[in-house]
Amino acid sequence: MNTRSILILITIFLFTACNSQNEKETTKTSLTTTGTAKDSSHTQTDKEISNVETNLPGSLIERNLPITDSTTFDNFEKFGMRDKGFLKRIKFDPRRKDATNFRLNYKIPFSENFTSVVLTYKGGENELFTILLTVDKNDKIIDKLEIAYDEIAESAFGKTSKIEKDKIVVTSSNWMNAEKPIFKDETYVLDKTGKFEKMKN
Repeated sequence: MNTRSILILITIFLFTACNSQNEKETTKTSLTTTGTAKDSSHTQTDKEISNVETNLPGSLIERNLPITDSTTFDNFEKFGMRDKGFLKRIKFDPRRKDATNFRLNYKIPFSENFTSVVLTYKGGENELFTILLTVDKNDKIIDKLEIAYDEIAESAFGKTSKIEKDKIVVTSSNWMNAEKPIFKDETYVLDKTGKFEKMKN
């Protein structure tokens, strides 16, 4: 093999090596750019979802009256949605350190002057509370009323409610004596300001 042939082979080898390196760099840059774009898009999507969830209950289902609420451990996760910021924004305080699993269940069209929303949360492992909240247009809680309750420690105590336009009847039950359970009704009305008023029996 003469000198000229050797030089041609070396030139071809170097040219091929350079092209290969350039392709690798281009591919790497392309992947990095795509990855960054994807991450940015993902971050923005998360942010948008977060904002939508925080602005609840605007997207929450609205139920028409009359409503019977008998939320229990058996069904509380079958409807509504997990709270992602709304309750924090309105500064809802369950006054229990063991409160978990907050869910927004539905809205009730009582008035255009305030929002009425029903939520559920667990108290420890054995208790489940369902609360009707009224919230003003400045995201401040006006009042709250416990409309359902369930417990699985003894499965003896419970609470359900019948919600109508002009009144809310909350029925408490005590099954400690299964042969003769005790039922007690309490009636409330919701005034124009969003406050619950207990009626005398």
